[in-house]
Amino acid sequence: MHYDSKTMSKALRAVGSEPAGAGSAAAGQFAPGRRFRPGWPLYVLLILLFALYQGFNQTIGLRNAIGSNFEIWKPFVSELSSILVIAALIPAVVRFENRFRVDSRPRLRALLLHLAGGVTFSAVHTAGMVLLRKLVYALAGETYDFGNVAVESIYELQKDLITYFVILLVLFAIREFRVRRAGELRATELAAELSEARLRHLTAQIEPHFLFNALNAISNRMHEDVEAADRMISQLGDLLRAAYESDDSVLVPLSREIGWLRGYAAMMGERFRGQLVFEIEVEPGIGQVQVPRLLLQPIVENAIRHGLKDGHGWLRVHVYHRQTHLHYTVSDDGAGLPDSPKEHGTGLSNISRRLQLLFPDNHTFSITPRVPRGVVAAVSFPVTV
Repeated sequence: MHYDSKTMSKALRAVGSEPAGAGSAAAGQFAPGRRFRPGWPLYVLLILLFALYQGFNQTIGLRNAIGSNFEIWKPFVSELSSILVIAALIPAVVRFENRFRVDSRPRLRALLLHLAGGVTFSAVHTAGMVLLRKLVYALAGETYDFGNVAVESIYELQKDLITYFVILLVLFAIREFRVRRAGELRATELAAELSEARLRHLTAQIEPHFLFNALNAISNRMHEDVEAADRMISQLGDLLRAAYESDDSVLVPLSREIGWLRGYAAMMGERFRGQLVFEIEVEPGIGQVQVPRLLLQPIVENAIRHGLKDGHGWLRVHVYHRQTHLHYTVSDDGAGLPDSPKEHGTGLSNISRRLQLLFPDNHTFSITPRVPRGVVAAVSFPVTV
């Protein structure tokens, strides 16, 4: 009987079941019992196809060797009987290897156990194969002659030992593949969890930073116009309420992000009444696009604090979609960029780190001079519309 390692591997994968989780994969267990059942139809089909393939090969070999002076069904019986018995024994080998793993320690004990297992495998295989052949030959009105029992048994033993250890090798390879795959999946999950935690931490940094600056603005306004300061407190309360409604989500719909920005613009309008012109333009039909939470507000806040001296000037926010990316541009006609570059503060540094975590190497964030004066801050990142 000839065997094919690729077919053997497919058959073993059909018999074995996927582990329930990373833990079982790490343990390298092939689930016995009922978990074999889903793979049985494929397993049987592969075995039958392999047996027919071997039967055709033996038929062609005999025809080339002795011509057509033989009954064509006999090569098929010879191959089918051998392969079917091996197929019936493979689940038992799987269970035996699960109990006494080939890579277990001590190595000598595992080797001796599987050597005994290979001899037992050969004895059962040979006996079953001969029994099936005698039965089929008897049904056809003929007698099957196995030949010299000792010689033929030794001949089958050396082939069966090779087959048995090939099965063990395939089982070991499948288990190692599952262990490695489970490790890779777990590493991916841990990396995703770490990135998510970092994103939540960075997003959370924005809120106290914004709150501190907002309270400072209200405090300054309090000395100038108490009623305006009171309206700012009310608007701040609305903004904080909206922030809590978002929970700790990293991504929110664009409409919610723009709603927050409009609330912030209203509060700054009270702070710099009659001095600040604030424009927000959003392309229609993109309100449900998921965007990073609290990404626009720090850019706008930075423009007001560092670009528009005492809140005097014009500031425009434009949000639009081009191809696969969403674009934010925040323009002002303020003082422009300083002569000597400065390090980004909390807000802008936070934006850079969040963009890199969310869209690694697939985003842009730039701050450039605006002609004739002022600054343009531009952000782009991929979205699904």
